Amino acid sequence: MSKILEKIHYKLGAGPVLSKLAEELSLSELNTFLLELFRLKARQAEPAHLLRQFSENRFTRPAAVDTLAIRQTELDWLRYARERQFQPLTLSPLAPLATCSAIAHVDQNNVLSAVRGTEVVSDATNVLALQIAQDAKGERDKNAIFRYATTHRHVRGQAFDNPNFTAHFAVLCLASGGWDSGNYAFELSQLNEHLRLLLNLLLRHFPKEQLFIRFYRKRDADVFMERMENYPNGIWKNLPYEFQDDLEHEYYHLIQSKVFLRLDGSEIDLADGGPVNWTQQLLSNKKHRLFISGIGLELVHKLGDRRLGPQD
Repeated sequence: MSKILEKIHYKLGAGPVLSKLAEELSLSELNTFLLELFRLKARQAEPAHLLRQFSENRFTRPAAVDTLAIRQTELDWLRYARERQFQPLTLSPLAPLATCSAIAHVDQNNVLSAVRGTEVVSDATNVLALQIAQDAKGERDKNAIFRYATTHRHVRGQAFDNPNFTAHFAVLCLASGGWDSGNYAFELSQLNEHLRLLLNLLLRHFPKEQLFIRFYRKRDADVFMERMENYPNGIWKNLPYEFQDDLEHEYYHLIQSKVFLRLDGSEIDLADGGPVNWTQQLLSNKKHRLFISGIGLELVHKLGDRRLGPQD
């Protein structure tokens, strides 16, 4: 228990308040309790305090971007994603509570939890996974593949010392879902499709010579790696690429791809992706497959805008 929670217990003169609330109250009852609590706290707020919070709270400060330019980039990227058969979606700012922590090994403290059984979206790929799982439940064609793209302003709870890491930032997220057809065919085809889309977008902003790909191998991926080595026309073969073992990270399965920018002697992580088991958990079916990826849209926007055009 943190020192702050110990202090709260001491102030209230109560025992384990949090565990009792979590165990004894239903989610609906807890929502009602929190709504009333926040209503009472809001009545205590003074205008001067509100203004101070707006300037000091890292979650509420406006983004330091050229608003019109980044909106144009979003439109350009979404149009290109649609050309590549990824259907653009506009997501809600909120997602069901535990959208990340229940399926993706994410600490709920790194998410901005809200009331009414929701949380602020911290990773849109998790929400796209929910959409794909919902689609798959109503689809009888086992050859159907659902592909979605979205741009979203993610909000993260972690606090960083680096001023470049802000509490909210714009990202392009992609997700593809379908049923296993054997021999890692789905995973390899979507690895190729996602990387093709990501790289062509990045080549609009940076010269090819500055980009490279690093693949992180996961546990039990030997057969997959053999299939990948022999995969025809792999888009990754058009750029320098390398492999590295990453056996402890549980987020992705089989492989994780990252696209880096070489800039001023540094390697900057611009995009990543890989297969995950989220829809398997949501559908209680191990035959379903999901591939996700994303680009730091705001990061790319800040680093440079070469606008070289797509390089198919």
